[in-house]
Amino acid sequence: MSSKREFKSGLAGGVIIGALATLGLMKISKTVISSGKQIIPSQPLKAGEKATLLPPVTHKFAVILFHGDGDHQVKLTILVDNKSYILYGDEQAIELLTGESIAITAENTDTTSPRNTSTIEIAYITW
Repeated sequence: MSSKREFKSGLAGGVIIGALATLGLMKISKTVISSGKQIIPSQPLKAGEKATLLPPVTHKFAVILFHGDGDHQVKLTILVDNKSYILYGDEQAIELLTGESIAITAENTDTTSPRNTSTIEIAYITW
């Protein structure tokens, strides 16, 4: 691995896989286990604009990090299965998913000025 960050990311993935296997939440067999990461970068929204940041997707296991680097006027609606959560662009949060569907939309509640969404990272494991 070429950097400390990649090493930490690989180490964290290994620890998570080991913990899931130990707890009996994941069976390790000849199944191929892989990991990935999706980044939804901060983006501008026009005054009053609504946008879909993430269409519905289901992950067996994922960790979602909301960076909080957006504007507080941007309202994020996070739909996890049938439960809805509200977060604002300047708020940091971590969400853990295990076999759940997630969708994320953003709305600029400022009707006079453009505002930015926050950066969102999704790290996931598939098997």
